[in-house]
Amino acid sequence: KGEFNGVTVYDDYAHHPTEINSLANALKNKEYNKSWAIFQPHTYSRTFNLLDDFAKALSNFDNIIVTDIYSARETNTYNISSQDLVSKLINLNPNSKYMSDFDHIANYIKENAKPGDVVLTIGAGTITKLGNKLVN
Repeated sequence: KGEFNGVTVYDDYAHHPTEINSLANALKNKEYNKSWAIFQPHTYSRTFNLLDDFAKALSNFDNIIVTDIYSARETNTYNISSQDLVSKLINLNPNSKYMSDFDHIANYIKENAKPGDVVLTIGAGTITKLGNKLVN
């Protein structure tokens, strides 16, 4: 997507734990200080069924922000939320948090990411808009 204040911003369509693992492995080939993964789960059913796998995959990043589930075509008949994922993640990586508002996330990242860090917006929903907020 671009850069701001020496921080590089990437957007990745990964919306399955296997894809997120691949992204984490690919990132090992880059030089950077800290990674910031901002993940938007895609569909309630996938989040519910793969909750533990998502937590394990996301825990590979230095800092993790999970935003609200992108429902796509579904209604939440699973009684699942992004906070459920963050509850699992915190046990694996204490640098995990839930944030719902993209403007708030962008401000948080701009205040906390340092030159040389890499920010990854991850998911198949509206998360793609966040990268533009960071670099514009």
